[in-house]
Amino acid sequence: MKKEINVQRYAFVILALLCFGIALPNFAQYQVSAFGSEIRDRMGLSPSQFSAICTAPLLPGIFLSLISGMLVDKLGARKVLLVSLLVTTLACVLRIFATGFWSMYVTMIFLGVTATFLNSNSGKLMGQWFSPEKMAVGMGIFLAFANASMGLGQGLAALFNGMRGAFIGAAVFAVVVFVFWIVFLKDKPSEGNQAEETLPVLESLKLAAKTPITWMAAVSMFLSVGGVTAILNFLPSALADRGFADGTANVISMAMTFGGLLGCLVCPGIVNRFKNRRPFFVAFGLLAALGFFFAWRVSNSAVVSFILLFFTGMFANGLSPMLMSMPVQDPRIGTRAGGTAGGFVATVQLGGSVVIPTYVIAPLAAGAGGSCTFRLYVGLMAIMMCLYVVLCFFLPLNKKKGA
Repeated sequence: MKKEINVQRYAFVILALLCFGIALPNFAQYQVSAFGSEIRDRMGLSPSQFSAICTAPLLPGIFLSLISGMLVDKLGARKVLLVSLLVTTLACVLRIFATGFWSMYVTMIFLGVTATFLNSNSGKLMGQWFSPEKMAVGMGIFLAFANASMGLGQGLAALFNGMRGAFIGAAVFAVVVFVFWIVFLKDKPSEGNQAEETLPVLESLKLAAKTPITWMAAVSMFLSVGGVTAILNFLPSALADRGFADGTANVISMAMTFGGLLGCLVCPGIVNRFKNRRPFFVAFGLLAALGFFFAWRVSNSAVVSFILLFFTGMFANGLSPMLMSMPVQDPRIGTRAGGTAGGFVATVQLGGSVVIPTYVIAPLAAGAGGSCTFRLYVGLMAIMMCLYVVLCFFLPLNKKKGA
């Protein structure tokens, strides 16, 4: 006879497992940028090859986000997520022995599999284990871990004895997380004798695609996350162009990441207390747009710039947990098709993170000799956030009675 678990208490165990699961690939990915010079020299990489390695963990998201959601909806979370983490763990171990571009590139691609599966299905899992009131807070903690692990991957690099030592540390971390997942990760037990309804794959996909909130959440994340990613890609260069030393520019750039971390932790809990949440979404979007355009260039003080960019990151990222949880909270989707809807949102979001900044905005802002016109670049990002604000007027942001 299986031992029954207290769902309300065990939800926090699941949350902890998901947080360490998303921290692992992000931590391992951002170790590469921290050891950029050593990796380029040791492997003989060109700048374009090194850039490809840095962004390789994002590639699974293009091809697997939607598939991962459909698999979890059909087969359950535990089996599918364990396989994804096994792939990432093996990639972390094999990365230790990478000697050139292709071996490094392939291991970095597979390293991103767990992040893809978790990003797509986090809304479904939060909806299964947490009440609607706590769901956005749980999502905020999850995204905060994702943000923090990026900074730690770079910030803790100095503690390791070079690139190989750092990669060994990440591999040990991966094995430990995998063991904890095997022991503690569970599917939510069914209530009474009634198991959760499962839908055929195509029906689940059709339901997610025809529900307006899925599209609205996807486009909102496309615009907001795309703007944040684009700013972070060029922020160190933009600050250096203004006269900050390279080391100082890197430290200042971290402000947006830490601001986003605090925003994900604090903002959903505060905003969720109000019946009408639309003013918060509109205000945060407008303040983020202003921050994109002005925060990096209004002051010559590193401290002032850090503070302004910190709040820019908080406004830009603070309400993302609520956006990501919206499809699951729609009764037409719920947790039965939540994975598919989350995969749909993640796929569109990735377009905002990769395609638009790299292949649309950057070419438009290109200056003479291949340089970047930073004011035009951030101006276009600010426009994206303004479009997000317009979309906020159509999002279902008012609480229903009794919620």
